[in-house]
Amino acid sequence: MNRLLASILLVAAVTLPASAQTPPTQGWPANRPPAQPAPPAQATPPAKPPQATQAAPGTPPAGQQAATGTPPPVPLPSWFAEIDVNKKGEVTRADFLKYRMKSFEQLDVNKDGKLTVEEFLKVVEPPLTPDSPNKPPIEELRNRARTEFQNLDTNRDGFVERAEAEALVHAEFNQYDTDRDNKITEPEVRLIVQRSLQREAAERQQIEARRRQGMATLNEIIDLHLKEADKLDKNGDGKINQQEYLAQIGPADGPQAKNLLPFDLRKKIALNKFAEFDTNKDGQIDRVEFTAFALKKFLEMDLNKDRFVSEEEFKKAQEDEGKKVRALIQAMQPAAPPQPRPAPAQPRGGQPTPRPAPGLAPGLPQGTR
Repeated sequence: MNRLLASILLVAAVTLPASAQTPPTQGWPANRPPAQPAPPAQATPPAKPPQATQAAPGTPPAGQQAATGTPPPVPLPSWFAEIDVNKKGEVTRADFLKYRMKSFEQLDVNKDGKLTVEEFLKVVEPPLTPDSPNKPPIEELRNRARTEFQNLDTNRDGFVERAEAEALVHAEFNQYDTDRDNKITEPEVRLIVQRSLQREAAERQQIEARRRQGMATLNEIIDLHLKEADKLDKNGDGKINQQEYLAQIGPADGPQAKNLLPFDLRKKIALNKFAEFDTNKDGQIDRVEFTAFALKKFLEMDLNKDRFVSEEEFKKAQEDEGKKVRALIQAMQPAAPPQPRPAPAQPRGGQPTPRPAPGLAPGLPQGTR
C-alpha cells in the first residue's frame, strides 16, 4: 500500500441492536429465531426474541444525566417490569416460570401438555411474532424454528413437553440469580445485562476490525504521505524544495536509467506534480501543503464515501493517475515530423510511362478525336 500511495501522492508515473438490550439467553420459549443468528459463545439455552427495555423507576431523564455527567444506569429488560408489578425490585422463581411459560400455553392448543412440531411452528406467526418491515420470509423463520424444536426436544420423542420447556426456564433463571436465593433482583439483572452489552460491543468491534482489514482512514493516508515526504526532506527543515523533490525521478543516464523515460521528460512530469503540491507557489512544499493534498486525494479515492479507502479504491485511483500521466507524457512529447509521400511506382523494365501527346485525350490512340 505504501508503494501505491507514493505513486498516487508523489510522482505517479514513476446503532446498538435491540438484542443487546437483554442477555442472549432467554430460556423458554426460544420461539422467535433471530433475524441474524450469531454463533453462541457457549452452550446455553436458545435465545428468545429481543424485548424492549424501559428505564428503571426514578431514573433521571437523559438530558439531566448528561448535564450532571452521571452515566445512565444499565437498562432493565421489559420482562422484569412486567413481572414485578408490585415494584419490589425483585422477581421470584415461580413468577419468572409463570411468565415465561405463557407462550407455551398459547402454542399448546389441545392442552395436552406437550407441543408437536406443527404447534411449535406457529411461534413464527402473529401474534407471537408480529409482522415488521424487516421480517425475514416465513419459510426461513419456519426452518429456524424446526432446528430450535430439535434442540428443545431433549429426549427426542418428537414433542416438546412441559418439563423440557420448564427446564430451560429454570436454567435461564439461574443465570440471573447469581446469589442462588431463588430471587432475581434489579442489581443482578443489571449486572447480567451489562456483561451482555460489553460482550456484544466487543463482538461488534471484532467484526468491524475484520471489515476494515486492508482499508485506510484519512489519518493513515496523511501519516503515510508525510512519511514519504520525510524521506525526501534531506536537510530536515520540514519542507521539500524542487531539488529534493527531483531526487526521486532517478539518474539521467547509466544502468539505473535503463527502461526509464528520458530524463528531461521525467523531470517535466515531476515538476508538474510539484506544482500541484506547491499551492502558494513559493518553490517549496511544507507539511501543511502535503496534508492538504493528502486530504484532497483521500476524498477523491473514497468513492463510496464511507470514510475508508479500500484496496479496490486504491487500485482505481492508481489507474486514473496512470491515465492522467500517460496523457501528460503524450502532450509533452514533440510531434513526429510528417513522413514524405512515396514516389509513384515505375513500370517494369525501368522505362518511364509515356505521356500523351498535347491535344489528345488521355487513353485514346493517336489520330483519333
